[in-house]
Amino acid sequence: WRIDPGTPVEAVRARLRGEPGTSVDITIERDGVEGENTLSIPRNVIQVRDVKLTTFIGKPEDGIGYIQLSGFAANAGNEVRRSIFALQQAAEEASGGEHSLQGLVLDLRGNPGGLLTSAVDVSSLLVPKGSEIVSAKGRGFPGVSYRSRVDPILDPKTKLAVLINDSTASAAEIVSGAVQDLDVGVIVGSGRSFGKGLVQNVEELPFDTALKFTVAKYYTPSGRCIQSTNYKEGGGLGSSDGKYQASKVAEKDKKMFYTTNGREVKDGGGILADYKVPAPKASALEVTLLRSGIISDFASEWSKSHQITNNFEVDDATYRDFQNFVMQKQKEGDIKLDALYARPIEDLKKALTISGYQGSSKEVDQLRANIMSEMRKDFDKYRKDIKEDIGVGILSRYLPESMLIERSIKSDVQVAAAANLVSNEGKFNALLARENTVDANNNKIALSEDDNFDKDTGAKLSLKW
Repeated sequence: WRIDPGTPVEAVRARLRGEPGTSVDITIERDGVEGENTLSIPRNVIQVRDVKLTTFIGKPEDGIGYIQLSGFAANAGNEVRRSIFALQQAAEEASGGEHSLQGLVLDLRGNPGGLLTSAVDVSSLLVPKGSEIVSAKGRGFPGVSYRSRVDPILDPKTKLAVLINDSTASAAEIVSGAVQDLDVGVIVGSGRSFGKGLVQNVEELPFDTALKFTVAKYYTPSGRCIQSTNYKEGGGLGSSDGKYQASKVAEKDKKMFYTTNGREVKDGGGILADYKVPAPKASALEVTLLRSGIISDFASEWSKSHQITNNFEVDDATYRDFQNFVMQKQKEGDIKLDALYARPIEDLKKALTISGYQGSSKEVDQLRANIMSEMRKDFDKYRKDIKEDIGVGILSRYLPESMLIERSIKSDVQVAAAANLVSNEGKFNALLARENTVDANNNKIALSEDDNFDKDTGAKLSLKW
């Protein structure tokens, strides 16, 4: 049985899967290796770890730990528990017993969520015993509240920062919301999280299908629901007013709630970062190169004639080879550098042609040429970022995922900002509105006087008790 380009993924999956303990023979063609090779792969139950990396930021003796959590499967709580214990022990050993873990950065960026119970398990490791973590209410759904019944394994003296972005959703927002509302840590990011405050069940249906349906909304400890989208029954014959309509929660409809320390937080729009750090924006050229898969293609060609070395970096010669590779693929039609703009440009040209504006149509062709010229210049303008992408593409053929992540966080500005924040006790306590906040010089810190604080923070000090 051979796989061709038209073979459905489901058919391949059905052939590969089988009883644990049995094996399957796979014949493959590999870049850089002549002919076909047959491998015998044992079948087993595979558990994908949710914790992708546990390490230190900077020197271990500084005691600033980092955990990247990518999901909330059934074992997420145990994985995070083991990671925290490992960091605490390593910090004590590195400092000669002087101190344990000083700060922890929990990275939930890009985490789509998972099991509600796993979110409760992870939160219980961080919040005080007896704290409400999340509650759920729904029509025909019995109200339920989840509380922490154990002492947190993270020492209250350990400063906690949680990294989020607009892809942090669902169960990841439960953890973020509990940390923010209970004032046990600072939320760091460029803006808001996704805003999915719905509890859903899955019902199996015939023909290997299933139905996911919403049964309730969940609420953070302060009582707010962070669901960012409202759904209501519509009506009408037009496509814009179908059976159901979705709309974002308007700013005027958002209600105010208060954290344990009296900071103001709002519902209806995800979790807003307490400490804002802009995320680097990729250029149009970089986005096109990443989406096209051409970096992976180049890495395959590179690996045929090169050997990886210690402290590997993409040098100028390799970068020139990559540019030539891209230009050749552009000539052959395998990649379009103006792919991000091709569709709107074609639509504009078609509309101008229909309208009889031939002169303007020619100017559109000139516009396309100008865009291509500008994007070629971006190879020099964004050389550093594209070199890093090429390096990751090549190293991914030799290194495990955890080592690639560890390499990437060294140049991650948001990780660096979070690490600096948990190292600065004065600023950290000021963000959480903790009483008698003082800096290293024993001076009281006022939120309104610190120029580094963003005016649009996720939570601010409220004197309305």
